[in-house]
Amino acid sequence: MFLALTFARKARVVLEWFEEHTDEFHLMFWPPNSQDLNPMEHIWDVMDQQLRAQTPPCPNISTLRDRCLDIWYNLSPVMCQKLVASMLGRVAAVLKARGGATRY
Repeated sequence: MFLALTFARKARVVLEWFEEHTDEFHLMFWPPNSQDLNPMEHIWDVMDQQLRAQTPPCPNISTLRDRCLDIWYNLSPVMCQKLVASMLGRVAAVLKARGGATRY
């Protein structure tokens, strides 16, 4: 199994755990600001757009939670599959931009 951790999220206890389980996982370097390589960022954008389009605005945290869960559970599997399928292109674009901004 491959796992990616950013520098900002590497706690000593986590790294020690991975060292104890090196036969189970391969730890990969993952730049801390790599939104272009994170399909989840695009899912958050979709969820944010859908949430903001709902009227009236959420009157309380409970309603906000319920609406977020409703949006989450109704995300299109096709959209998620397209985001995952776009990963090869994302990686190529980031490499071509030498880590800079891409169209993603």
